[in-house]
Amino acid sequence: MKKTIQKRKIQSFAIAMLLLISAQARIAVCAQEEQKQSREVIVVMDCSKSMEDVDSQYLVYDFVRGLAASLPMNCEMGFVAYNNEVCAALPVGSSYAEIDQALDGLQYRQYGNAGAGLEAAVALFRGSQTEKSMILISDGEIMMDTDQGTEESASAFSQTVSAARNKGIEIDVLAIGEKIQEGCTVYAAADETGGSLYEIVDPGSLYGYVGRYLFEEWGYRGSHIGKMDGTNAELTVSLPDCMMERAKILLTGAQQNENMTVHCEAGRIDVLKGKKYTVVDVTAPVSRDVRIQMDSDQAMQIDAYLFAEYEFSVSTGHTYAADTQTARIWVDIRDPIGDSLLDGHLADGGMELYLDGEKADYTVSEGKAWVDKTYMQDNPDPAEVRAGSRIGTQQAETQQTETQRKTQTARIEVRFADPVGNYYGMHSAQEEILIPVQEEPETDWFFWSVITVFIIAVTALFCISYVRRRKDRTMRRQMVDMGTAEPMEKAVPGSDFTGKIVVYVIRNKNEIDYPPESINLFARCRRESITLEWILDTCNLPLDLKGAEKILFKPGEDRSLVIKNNSKASVLIGRALLTRGQSYNLYYHEKVTFIFDQEDAEIEVHYKDLTPNERGGRE
Repeated sequence: MKKTIQKRKIQSFAIAMLLLISAQARIAVCAQEEQKQSREVIVVMDCSKSMEDVDSQYLVYDFVRGLAASLPMNCEMGFVAYNNEVCAALPVGSSYAEIDQALDGLQYRQYGNAGAGLEAAVALFRGSQTEKSMILISDGEIMMDTDQGTEESASAFSQTVSAARNKGIEIDVLAIGEKIQEGCTVYAAADETGGSLYEIVDPGSLYGYVGRYLFEEWGYRGSHIGKMDGTNAELTVSLPDCMMERAKILLTGAQQNENMTVHCEAGRIDVLKGKKYTVVDVTAPVSRDVRIQMDSDQAMQIDAYLFAEYEFSVSTGHTYAADTQTARIWVDIRDPIGDSLLDGHLADGGMELYLDGEKADYTVSEGKAWVDKTYMQDNPDPAEVRAGSRIGTQQAETQQTETQRKTQTARIEVRFADPVGNYYGMHSAQEEILIPVQEEPETDWFFWSVITVFIIAVTALFCISYVRRRKDRTMRRQMVDMGTAEPMEKAVPGSDFTGKIVVYVIRNKNEIDYPPESINLFARCRRESITLEWILDTCNLPLDLKGAEKILFKPGEDRSLVIKNNSKASVLIGRALLTRGQSYNLYYHEKVTFIFDQEDAEIEVHYKDLTPNERGGRE
């Protein structure tokens, strides 16, 4: 028994060395290029004589060929076949032609040494970080010509299953024929590695598992696009665009496709055919329509599937408007030859853009996606700038330069909502937003000292005059809260309040749902200016918003409202952020948004014209 085990170890080592040498050139190339594959799959096929009893038409061979013909570009396949020993082995990354040639020389014969087959398959995986899976196709039986040989094969099979589980390799078992209830079997491999056990009594149903693995098990995007039934059938497939690297049309089911024509303009068209499958592989399509015609002596029952594959790279850039503190970021998505994918169907909503973790609205122009976002930077501390300037060294100059420019990182992620498209490339990028910071001027203390002395002198003269006149007349006193009052703003000469405003409470810290409230300014306002605080009080909205009394409204020209923000709240008209202390015009059917960060509140004020029924006399 020791000699047998030693012999089997030598055979396994020799197989591994041969596979390593045959794959050396392929691995060297892959080490120099960007890795596109995200999955390695190895098909292990039982070629023992007992398989012929359940698969006399060799439909398992047809399934393996169909799977190899349908693989996406980021999935690579290896192949192992066994009977008494390993009778065929191809490394991961083997082509359809290589797998097809290996199957041509195989027949069902001899016994089933599943232990040796599984050992050779596990040795084929490259050990990379890709997802690894194995498909074991067998009638379920482990059997050699002697009881001792059967026990050795079963023991090797069990040990290899444990090794596969430790390496994160899932093993699916496609059990052909009636399930075997006695003896040594391969069924447990699925449960022990987290794979699936499929009991397939009729091998003719295997063709459906090509689509199952592609679109359900492995999660590739594809769509059922139609059927071809009868003895004479035609199918026209419309591709999403012509920007893809390639499109594959998978036809599965009963077919006799010797009389088949494909009409399409493309860089290359390959047609791979079997008993239960046909794969039309269209590389670099020029026309969007692919027309397929098939004639058969027997009735066909074919399901058609489409999936497309795109390669892309992402580049970003931006411009920054200092007056609105808004960055306009562009995202450019291009294929390997430099064409923009946004010139294809992605421009119609096939892409989602996320900026700093949040889904962002974007527009498409000049072949790029554009998104706007506010990036604000506080001004530097003047004391730090003065201290740096006094140092007089190179370090001080560097510090001063850094205070004049700041950067923030914009994290960009591209997601595709395409039902048939599979995209290969980096889906995320970062853009450093350069923000110019305006340096505050140094305070002229002599000037402000003179002004202060002048104000004190004028105030003293006014107080003396006031005291002298106090005895001659009675003065009216007016109670004013000097902490919140704003100086009265004069309206534009010849202008008066018109129209009405509607107030919407978008968000408040108490999460209370307030209904919209409106004010008829034409009828109610007999003053030169109003504040946001007055508007909220008039609408009976009990919101205590710090700074609302410093946001002023007054009538402007052309029946507009003039808005001036003297508070710390953020005020936006559309996407434009209003500068504090500056006046802006709001016209009919426009809105202004007030954001109070400390109170976690957001208010929208809509300015509208009055209908004839709403016009009336002033109060």
